[in-house]
Amino acid sequence: MASVRLEQRQRQPTSAATSFVLIAITAATIAFGVVAGIADPPRSWISCVVFLLSVGVTAVFQLPIGRAAGLPPIGVASALLVVGTAGTNPVFDVGMWVLAYFVSRALSTRSLFLSAQWSGVATLGAIAFVASSRWLIGLGVSDLIAVVVGVVLYVVVVLALEFVRERGRWSVDSTFGFSGLSLWRLGAVLGLSAVVALGVFVSTTGMLRIVDGPAEQLQLARETIPLLLVSMVFYGAAKRRQTRSSERRLSGVVDAARALPWSTEQDPRETMVDFARRAIDATDFEIRRTPPGRNEIGTRFSEIDSTDPQLNPESFSDAEDGVSQEHQQDAVQPPEYLIASRKSGGSPFTADDELALDAIGHMASETARVRGAYDTLLDQVDRDSLTGLPNYNAFQRSLARLNEDRTYASGIAVLFIDLDQFKRLNDSEGHHIGDEVLSVVATRLRASVRSHDFVARVGGDEFVVILTKLQSLAESKQVADHIVANVGAPATLGGREYRPLVSVGLAYSGHQETDPQSIVVDADHSMLAIKKSRRQGGPSFESSIGISPHRSSRINEIVAKAIDDGVLNVVYQPIVNTVDDEIWAFESLVRYTHPELGRISTSSLIEKAKGLGRMDQLTKQVIAASLKSAREFHKVVPGIATMTINLEVEQIRDEHVGAFLKEIVPKYPEVTLCLELNERSVKDIDDDLRRQAEHFRALGMLIALDDYGSEASSVGALVRIPMDILKIDRSLVDNLDDTRQREVVRALQGFGDAFDYSTIIEGVETQDAVDILAGIGVKHAQGFFYGRPMPFNQTMARLKANGAAGTPGRERDRERERAREAG
Repeated sequence: MASVRLEQRQRQPTSAATSFVLIAITAATIAFGVVAGIADPPRSWISCVVFLLSVGVTAVFQLPIGRAAGLPPIGVASALLVVGTAGTNPVFDVGMWVLAYFVSRALSTRSLFLSAQWSGVATLGAIAFVASSRWLIGLGVSDLIAVVVGVVLYVVVVLALEFVRERGRWSVDSTFGFSGLSLWRLGAVLGLSAVVALGVFVSTTGMLRIVDGPAEQLQLARETIPLLLVSMVFYGAAKRRQTRSSERRLSGVVDAARALPWSTEQDPRETMVDFARRAIDATDFEIRRTPPGRNEIGTRFSEIDSTDPQLNPESFSDAEDGVSQEHQQDAVQPPEYLIASRKSGGSPFTADDELALDAIGHMASETARVRGAYDTLLDQVDRDSLTGLPNYNAFQRSLARLNEDRTYASGIAVLFIDLDQFKRLNDSEGHHIGDEVLSVVATRLRASVRSHDFVARVGGDEFVVILTKLQSLAESKQVADHIVANVGAPATLGGREYRPLVSVGLAYSGHQETDPQSIVVDADHSMLAIKKSRRQGGPSFESSIGISPHRSSRINEIVAKAIDDGVLNVVYQPIVNTVDDEIWAFESLVRYTHPELGRISTSSLIEKAKGLGRMDQLTKQVIAASLKSAREFHKVVPGIATMTINLEVEQIRDEHVGAFLKEIVPKYPEVTLCLELNERSVKDIDDDLRRQAEHFRALGMLIALDDYGSEASSVGALVRIPMDILKIDRSLVDNLDDTRQREVVRALQGFGDAFDYSTIIEGVETQDAVDILAGIGVKHAQGFFYGRPMPFNQTMARLKANGAAGTPGRERDRERERAREAG
């Protein structure tokens, strides 16, 4: 990583002619001032030197007038132009002021070219200041009013010229306009300059007597002491601003250092820019492949674009050339630069800005280097050195991830492939031929699978393939046949033709597995059965595939029997209107307790049902029981007419549960059924599912988006499917003392109000939480505070005893209060 030296050249499209005109104005004004001084020397050269030093020192102090970096700062050095207003040689006074201003800016910016341009703009403002104030005084206007007009005119001229130079790009987004200008800051600068100018004017003209003494000494004191006081005050203020800027730079660099190692979940470029914004006040930051230009600073950094193989298992099957060529390609790419820029009229960058940017760029380079080395090492650990395929460890991680991430009703299959007669080949032809055979088989496997499938070598002569996005066992068998045909094609090795012979075990899984390793076990058993059949006289000169019916454990049998026998339990949890403290709906949940094993967790029960292909059957049973219970609840409390049930979005298709819903819901006209679709399943919704959801709404059903905010939530989920209710997950309200959580809930409640959604907060457990949510504006809640999920009989008993009361104890208190009022 190499530092790029500061280069303060103009970036905005100001013409060269304009720049040279401003430089000429600066030079001419200084020259005329010198000539005027020679023709009419000042009374005291001491006063002249003090004036020059005061202007130079005061010019260091600049105040921003914009809401964003880039607008020209304005200082109070213009206030010292009152010396020209009160003096006898205004041309000399203005010339010396411009000379001092130019030298001060040149020393602070290290750029004569830009300093001369800025001085040219300031020169025109200075001429306007002195000429207008002297003219007004000549007309008999009050001296103090004339000075204030001069201050205002100076600022107006400077801002007008800078606005023209920037072509009107004073908006916050650098487009034409004034939105970036802060009126109160501009007013503060004007007020401060006017106060200083008036103070210096009344002191130097004798309107305010500050010292006594002989006339000559008194005149010298009047001309120098106010200037020295002003310069001392604003030099200290300028140093204070510089200290605060240094603190900002240091804080940004320290934050970047403390954050090391930077998160691997974010692009190091984005992290680098984020820390640069904290450290440096600039108009814009960008990453590009060209060095910094005018009015920019930059630092070159190294970046390695590597992909973590364990996070992207498909990359194993695509990266046939390994990682070495990828790194070689990165090496020949042009270097990248982190660039900070400011508008030409803004404050210049300093050397400290450059050092801070350089430090952050260095951290980014080191982060990229270490991350690249880590990824390379991880790739080597997870990759078979002979074939370049992922090894057993990478296969295990990928299997778990692919099983977890697949959508509802999306199948996967594992092919366990064994290379037959490989030991005999090694012994007869030599290990070098055996290695060539393994490489050929690996290459053919990689070429035979689809882009979203996965291939690995897990043993000496054993390979595995994970087939994904399958719809049926027949589809997996078709893909497996294609793979076996390609692998078994003849190959010429060592001058002899060799035809690879493989035994393949296939295990298919139609739904997400609780233990995906069991698929591998089944595939392995099927492969061993093929090899055993060969030894017992089966086909020995052709590759074979054995298909395994997946999964047969006691838990599976228990869950399957419970679903088939219809003995699952359904429990009900109230949903309460927090304003009226009344129940208006229940959510139905499934439970099962085995006589010997005890209660089986709901998550495990659902996963097993999916794995056994009985999820639709389970859901239909819950729907039927829930509607029947809702009818009875409605008879006891007519105001309770809504029942919610949980589904995955794929289940609303007619071939799953959709047709059943269309048939059974009309049988319960007094009940409103709400379908809660969990957010994770909604991400894969298509147009057919949207139409189905709209059809259900037309039939009188409600659609709810469930568990919003539980994990990896996105705003897109709120608009992917038509809905009536937004249910916010308990993870967003587990600490309502946190302002951020309250504001998130407030925003979601506002979103629901804007689009006429009912927003329900899940997981409410305390009165304090209820009070906070009510203050935010939440109208509906659900949780243990209002009641745990209870079976039908207990729920009926509650309704008969307390009616729709959300909190029965509170209802009794209200009845006592009403009784006392009536008495």
